[in-house]
Amino acid sequence: MPYNYNLVYKPGKDEKNPADFLSRHPNCSEPQPESIAEEYVNYVCANAVPTAMTLQEIQLETSVDDSMQTVIQAIETNNWLDPSTTEYKKVSDELSVHKGIILRGHRIVMPTSLRRRTIHLAHIGHQGIIKTKRLLRSKVWFPNIDKMVEETIQNCLPCQAATSRNHPPPEPLKMTQLPSTPWKEVAMDFLGPFPTGEYLLVVIDAFSRFPEVEVLTTVSAKAVLPKLDAIFSRQGLPEVLKSDNGPPFNGAEFESYAKHCGLTHRKITPYWPQANGEAERFMLTLQKCIRAAIIEKKNWKQAMNQFLLNYRATPHSTTNISPSESLNNRKVKTMLPEMPSSSKPEQTAMADYDARKKEQMKSCADNRRGAKESCIKPGDTVLLKMPKENKFSAPYNPQPFVVEKKKGTMVTAKNDSKVVTRNSSQFKVISTKSAKHDDKEVEPKVPRPSNPQEQKTLQQRPKRNVRQPARFADYVNYEPM
Repeated sequence: MPYNYNLVYKPGKDEKNPADFLSRHPNCSEPQPESIAEEYVNYVCANAVPTAMTLQEIQLETSVDDSMQTVIQAIETNNWLDPSTTEYKKVSDELSVHKGIILRGHRIVMPTSLRRRTIHLAHIGHQGIIKTKRLLRSKVWFPNIDKMVEETIQNCLPCQAATSRNHPPPEPLKMTQLPSTPWKEVAMDFLGPFPTGEYLLVVIDAFSRFPEVEVLTTVSAKAVLPKLDAIFSRQGLPEVLKSDNGPPFNGAEFESYAKHCGLTHRKITPYWPQANGEAERFMLTLQKCIRAAIIEKKNWKQAMNQFLLNYRATPHSTTNISPSESLNNRKVKTMLPEMPSSSKPEQTAMADYDARKKEQMKSCADNRRGAKESCIKPGDTVLLKMPKENKFSAPYNPQPFVVEKKKGTMVTAKNDSKVVTRNSSQFKVISTKSAKHDDKEVEPKVPRPSNPQEQKTLQQRPKRNVRQPARFADYVNYEPM
């Protein structure tokens, strides 16, 4: 063995033996008399202190707070004539002083310098206004506590970015004006990918609603541009080409092609496909046709061509004229029998009909969506709506942006790192002003002794404003005596 031990026995009664000192030399101090009231007050104070805040800190801040010292003096003398004690006089029957700390019942009255910090401690975890008030009321109190909580949480930037409530309503629809001639302005987009890995390039005329559809294996500019050449060789070059901001429309190669052909390439508002409504709506109908063909186990490309034939020959719901007749000034023969006709579409009547239908659609859509004009203006501080990645992702980017300009419903905003352009409904104006302390008290909702009749009338939540319906405006209301 690496060690050698020499064991020696020593009796425990020997005072020089330290092995069992505590049990053989107990502390025979006299027991202190218990004070139940003192222990309860100490318990209340210890459990009412917010996290990361000590009683000693509250005692110190109370001792250097002139208003708190005035209140302590008023409690001890029952003299509430000082104007600074007005807010405390209302609850004077509930106030007491313990070890330099003012208590209202079992709750600590916080000194002025710790009130804002107390609210921030209660708001850890970003609970809502009601929950934060309940937490605070269970432990602390001070004048105007409700108002300070509301101002603090309403100006909490993470809370504003993480909630989708108070989302700005969409603006009223901005209906596009019908171009003066066919194929003057066209819109394009992609449909797919399909299970085969293929895509559809959709190009639709804004005047006639005549669609051109081409099959692609990739959406690169190298594959798209030859398809556009084929379409333009049949229909001619448009003046305006409208698309979204995705590839390949955002690349230099496509911009070079548009410049070479003398086209004005107009990009819609990013992340707002409604701005390209003609193409988007047609693709929904086209997608339904292809799904039906797959269900019936037909060749979907052949079924698509049959669909296009009938679609182009059907009077459009907005113009009341078929796309083929509007674009090519002739009717297209289909499998349905018809009498020969030499009549030509009346483009003026078509434009009037188009305007009426669009106005009807705008009115219905605005009423259904509760649309109203956006109040966003240059200089406003806003949050940007983010694509939802999962159910825990915040609806808005917590990094604020400042609005630079607004053109119609398109808003351009920037922050320190980037400039973004979106539809106005994807921005939310936020409040950035600092919450200011107001000396007026909002009476906290805490239980206190009252008779049963008063308890029945207590309102736990604010009531909504009740307004008389407009249909009763011409009647005289009966009021009981």
